[in-house]
Amino acid sequence: MKLNGAFKCCFGGKLKVGGIDAEDDDLDFLAPSVHHLATEFLEGTVKDAGFDENSTIYDIEDLRKKDECGVIRKKGLGVTCPIDGRLHAAYVHSLKGEDHVGRATFMLSYAWKSRIGDITESLLNYCKEKGLSPKRVYVWICCLCINQHRVVEGGTVELGNFQHTFRHRLQGIGHILALMAPWQLPEYLRRIWCIFEMYEAYTIECKVEIIMPPEQEKLLLNSITSTANAEGKNGIKELLTGFSTIRVENASASQPEDRDNILRIIENGPGYAVFNTEINNYMRQWVVSMVRASVAEAQKRLKDDDLPSQEIIEMGTYMSYIAAFFGENGDKRTSLDFYLEALEAYESADPNFDENIHDVKDYIARTYNNIGGNLEALGRYTEALEYHGKCCVQFEEVYGKDHINTSASYFNIGAVKRKQEDYEGALEMFLKSVEIDERTNGTYHPDTANTYDYIGRTKQAMGDLDGALEMFNKNLEINTRLFGDHHPNVAIAYGAMGLLHHTMEDYDSAIDCHSKSIAIAENILGSNHPDVASSYLNIGGAHYYKGNLDTALNYVTKAVDTYSDVFGLDHPKATSAQSWADLIRSDMEEEDDI
Repeated sequence: MKLNGAFKCCFGGKLKVGGIDAEDDDLDFLAPSVHHLATEFLEGTVKDAGFDENSTIYDIEDLRKKDECGVIRKKGLGVTCPIDGRLHAAYVHSLKGEDHVGRATFMLSYAWKSRIGDITESLLNYCKEKGLSPKRVYVWICCLCINQHRVVEGGTVELGNFQHTFRHRLQGIGHILALMAPWQLPEYLRRIWCIFEMYEAYTIECKVEIIMPPEQEKLLLNSITSTANAEGKNGIKELLTGFSTIRVENASASQPEDRDNILRIIENGPGYAVFNTEINNYMRQWVVSMVRASVAEAQKRLKDDDLPSQEIIEMGTYMSYIAAFFGENGDKRTSLDFYLEALEAYESADPNFDENIHDVKDYIARTYNNIGGNLEALGRYTEALEYHGKCCVQFEEVYGKDHINTSASYFNIGAVKRKQEDYEGALEMFLKSVEIDERTNGTYHPDTANTYDYIGRTKQAMGDLDGALEMFNKNLEINTRLFGDHHPNVAIAYGAMGLLHHTMEDYDSAIDCHSKSIAIAENILGSNHPDVASSYLNIGGAHYYKGNLDTALNYVTKAVDTYSDVFGLDHPKATSAQSWADLIRSDMEEEDDI
């Protein structure tokens, strides 16, 4: 396997480069300082050539123009390269003075489509945050540290040799700074070389930190407290969803051969699935670390005894947004902690300050509700009921007993009671909730449908199967009228009815409902989705109890294959489904023996 471009190992000996005594190995690690990048490079070299901070690396150095030196190649034009002794050197080998060049302390991982201003601003901001001198932070950047004159001369490098050379450099530097900008859709995550560098860092456990321009950091953090943009999209959710869809196999490269070879390395290493998951997790950890850093400042301000009540309320609201962020990302314990801090802030504010007291009570009530939701998710049902009860009292006081917020509170109390197996208490709350929903929202509303579904599930748990079927039919009718026949809610409704018919031992009806649910789900999610796999198991179970063992095995095997593909062979869902398949095969063998 070969790569396009030029990469050459250093020769032996000792040279003086840029006024610095450099051993042979040091030549491969020479890098410009952040100070140089922000001053002589951007303000001098780049702007003198008619470009500015909005220009990209591609703009200032187009390697396709082999006979026309760009900004970077011009710097080393006529300079003897200390690596191979030939005329024309890398940009870095033309620099002089320790304020401008030295042994790399960091490697920048970036895309050539990155704005030069983003690069310099991000590095300056990193130095400021870490208390480092820009004159003594040297950053290895491929466009400046690899001899681009040799790159345009063409030729190829064996991929194994390149990988060895790159890994040697990476280990020698030991610290990558990965540039992510713009924050909504980082170009970095779409370029195969960037992901390859991340892969190499992952392989040798090199330290990686993500950097971005200060303005981009601010926009990212602001997105957490913005419910939606003009298009109705939540920025931070869009970003996290984007991380979950990272696929290294979809990344691009200027040279198709480079892309194919790099993908082969990853495929032969951890594999696409493992690698994509690792990158997704790392990116999420980066966002979480930024959020935690921003919260620290808010927590510090809340300790100020002289903080005005208006600002206390604002800080409490910010804490609530942060709590929601962690809750939506599955970290219920951290979410709970931040909601408790938000509640403490709200309750410490002077109730007589200028803010509308109605609003403060609403903030407190919603925080009670959210604390209750997290406690419920953590299995702490008694505490959850306590906070949901406080929320209910507050909502009744603020909005009255015939309001959708109060209805939601009744519903949440019912949901917790249902988990406690207090079905009578749960049913009482659900009936109070649906009565309000019917009056305020009307019958044909998603909230009304959802409550009917929960009433049905509660009746089923109580053994009132006919009553449960009536509620499930109402839920199905409302969702079908609202969303049509091919909507996820309709699929879920059919699935619930299928399980109920199974309990009633009406296997034909169960199979009919599960078949309809599967048809919708496959169309929306595809066949290789864990939710669809669950439906395969459900319909397989109905066929099994009806005696259709061949059909049952077919569906259960589909479930095994899907769970194994999505979660791995050792995942509990996959092993449980496999046990079902083994049982069916055993029964089939017994039938054959009869």
